[in-house]
Amino acid sequence: MRLLLFVNLIAVVVLASALARTYQGAPLPWRLSNGALIANGETSPAAPDMRINESVTPEPNPLRGEAPDETPAPSSRPVPSLRILTEGSYPPYNYRDDAGHLVGFDIDIAHELCARLDRSCRIEARRWSELLPALKRGDANVVVASMLIPSPGREAVGAPGGIVFSRRYYSTPGHFAARKNEGAAANAIGLAGRRIAVQAGSVHEAFLKSRFPAAVIVALPTLDAVEAALADRRADLAFADRNALLSWISGGDGGRCCRLVGVDYTDKSYFGAGAGIALRADEEDLRDKIDAALAAMMADGTYAQISGRYFGQSIR
Repeated sequence: MRLLLFVNLIAVVVLASALARTYQGAPLPWRLSNGALIANGETSPAAPDMRINESVTPEPNPLRGEAPDETPAPSSRPVPSLRILTEGSYPPYNYRDDAGHLVGFDIDIAHELCARLDRSCRIEARRWSELLPALKRGDANVVVASMLIPSPGREAVGAPGGIVFSRRYYSTPGHFAARKNEGAAANAIGLAGRRIAVQAGSVHEAFLKSRFPAAVIVALPTLDAVEAALADRRADLAFADRNALLSWISGGDGGRCCRLVGVDYTDKSYFGAGAGIALRADEEDLRDKIDAALAAMMADGTYAQISGRYFGQSIR
C-alpha cells in the first residue's frame, strides 16, 4: 500500500513539471479575462486599465441611493440691453463727433453704468422735448442727458408724472472766473463796483442781483459772449455755471487767460440739486442699482477720471 502511494506521488510531481513547462511565459488558465488586476499588478492585454484615476468623479449609483449631479450648465443667454436716451446737442455732455458718433461726459457715464450693471448699452438721441415723453411710453429705460433734478423753487424740468431721478451724478453750482493773477474776493463788499459779465435772463443773473447788488452787472446774450468779455478785459469777472467755465478753461482759449476763483454757490432755489438720471417710477429697482453703481464709480476713482477728460477735475 505504501508502495502504491509513493508511485502516485511521483506521478503527480512529473505531471506538475510538465504543466509548468507548457504555460511558461503564457497566461495561465485562471487569469481573469475581463481586465481585472492579477497578482503581479498587470491588466489583461485585451481589457482597459482598471487602476483608479483619482481625478475622475465616479458615476452615481442609484442602487446606493445616489442621485445624479443636477447642477445646470452655464447659461448662454444674451446680456440684456439698457436702452438709453440722450439729446446729442449739448457739448461737452452729449454731442456728436466728426464721425457722427454720440460722445461726451453723459455718454461716458452711460457706458460705465452699463458695464457695472452687466448690460449692453443702446443709446439713442432724441430732441430735448421728446426725451421724457419717450421714456414714459417705454421707448427706453433711462434718460442720461444732464437733466436737473427737480427741487423746491425750480420747475421740475417739465417732467410728467411717474418720473423719478437717480442720485446726483454731477452738481451745477454757480462760480466766478477771473483773469489769471487778478482774483477778487467773492463777497458783497469785495465785489462792490466790479464789472461782472453774466448771461442775460439766466438764473446766474438773478442770483447776482440778489446776492451782490452793489456789483456792476454786464448782461450779455450768450455764455460765449460772457467768456469773451472776461478775456478781453471788458469785465473784471464772469459768473456762470461752474462746469461750463471749467470746460472753457480746460479746453483751450480760457485756459490761457483765466481761472476759477472763490467758491461754489449751491443755493438749490437758483442752481438746482444737480443733474440726475431719469427713470419711470415703476423702475425703482433699476434706480437703486444705478445709485449703487454711481456711488461705486465715485469711490474707486472712475468718476474722477471721466470728469477729468472734459472739465479738468471732478464735478460731482
